[in-house]
Amino acid sequence: MTVLIVGGDYVSSFKQLIASKRNVQVEHWNGRKKGYGKRALPNETKLVVPVCDYVSHSLAHAVKEKANRNKIPLLYCHRSVNELKHKLIQNEELADATGCCPYACRTPKPIRRLH
Repeated sequence: MTVLIVGGDYVSSFKQLIASKRNVQVEHWNGRKKGYGKRALPNETKLVVPVCDYVSHSLAHAVKEKANRNKIPLLYCHRSVNELKHKLIQNEELADATGCCPYACRTPKPIRRLH
């Protein structure tokens, strides 16, 4: 299972937080080059985290479209690690209420955007 972080230059704290919460591989696209909008999402991606302050509008739109096509949830975040932490905790509470983790389930769920 892979979590994709899009945008940002120094995301080691984001990677560390996500890796501590889940047993996942974290991939990072900094979005500095023009070709990132044309890249395909990694095969086992279960969550996409666009860092809004550091991503261009065209890349954000391209990633959003690809995630919607593949029914992958988006968790929008700004530059704060605490914001990401609270959104992940909030998402876990919703997962506990339904009895299933939204990132690990194989059945497609409606796409939720946490802003």
